[in-house]
Amino acid sequence: MRIIYFVILMLIFNGCQTDPKDPTVEIIKNTEQYLYNIPINGFQIKNETVRNGQNVGEILNQHNVSFVDIDKVARLSKKVFDLRDVKAGGEYSLMFKDSITTKPNYFIYEINKVDFLVAKLEDSIQVYLDKKEVTIKEKTGSGVINSSLWFAMEESNLSAKLVNILADEIYPWTIDFFRLNSGDKFKVIYDAKYVDGEFIGVGKVHAALFHSGNEDYYAIAFNELGGFEDYFDENGNNLRKFFLKAPVSFTRISSRFTNKRKHPVTGRWKGHFGTDFAAPIGTPIYSTADGQIIEASYTKYNGYYVKVRHNSTYTTQYLHMDKSSKKLWAKNGIKKGKKVRQGVDIIGYVGRSGQATGPHVCYRFWKNGKQVDPFKTKLPEATPVNKSKRVEFENSKQIWLEKLSTINYPNEYLDIDSIEALTFKF
Repeated sequence: MRIIYFVILMLIFNGCQTDPKDPTVEIIKNTEQYLYNIPINGFQIKNETVRNGQNVGEILNQHNVSFVDIDKVARLSKKVFDLRDVKAGGEYSLMFKDSITTKPNYFIYEINKVDFLVAKLEDSIQVYLDKKEVTIKEKTGSGVINSSLWFAMEESNLSAKLVNILADEIYPWTIDFFRLNSGDKFKVIYDAKYVDGEFIGVGKVHAALFHSGNEDYYAIAFNELGGFEDYFDENGNNLRKFFLKAPVSFTRISSRFTNKRKHPVTGRWKGHFGTDFAAPIGTPIYSTADGQIIEASYTKYNGYYVKVRHNSTYTTQYLHMDKSSKKLWAKNGIKKGKKVRQGVDIIGYVGRSGQATGPHVCYRFWKNGKQVDPFKTKLPEATPVNKSKRVEFENSKQIWLEKLSTINYPNEYLDIDSIEALTFKF
């Protein structure tokens, strides 16, 4: 274990002053230093990581914080962050106004790269959450598929998060990412997030172009209704269909909807009025369309399950969830009456609860109260850009299409016109 001690000293700079009245002379006073949005001039800082089996109470008590104060911190923390979620390897800091041998004035735990918990350990103990400043930079990227989208991202030094955004959020209804061809290619314009100069992740994707099967698939982010953004093609058609093809990402169908199937557990022949998607235990499950939860419960045969009503015509159900889904339900309010958004809100995790032989989610689909096969049923399309927003969309689209046109694919050669323009004429 390495402990880093460093002292933040008060810096005083005085310019050379031959004439104190000379307006060109700058008198520099003490420069205030901040860490975790706390002024720390004169503080001593101790940075550490949480060891295996260690908890916040043990950490504070080892640094002269009384059990009475530790209890106050624990009670105040319940309102903002559960201290039981402090993980081994997590980073924390202790700030001392006087000496590191005395009681610290602050305890800070980094929840993630952005969010942190602050416990002010002075006369009146305070506990609150705060955030580091996140800098957003617009970035562009492109790639050519040789084997998979993931490898294409890696070869172009792009974040793997972009794979999930393109495959799960933008093009899941349009492009079959399991059947990409060598030579397919993409361009993307996105926001990159930075904290203290370090890249921490991908934010919003503004626009994308995916060239597959000799066709161009454009995606332009546009906020049509003042709520969530959707993605539209160059003609203003919504890329989002009413229903997703599957409730889980990158999976396979292990059993289809049929009127007669030998049950893998009972051995009886009966109808299987659902579609089974095999996936590892713990894989997130999403509602295939916007809707409202009407059941989140457990039965002997279905295991842990969620049922969602999408409108007066369509209802879906998701069976055999893992027991860990109960914790998610409690944390995110997954219960009757909760509204969920297609492909955004996790409603449970793949498991094998109930009458199931292996980890999968059984996806059931009702139309007008009758169970049907969603893959053989004509489903509604999402609506195009509203006429009242058409001019706004066209203006936004033009900006992003022009930006996409300036992005080159990897190893893309200059065209003939460009070569001629660069040719020296003697």
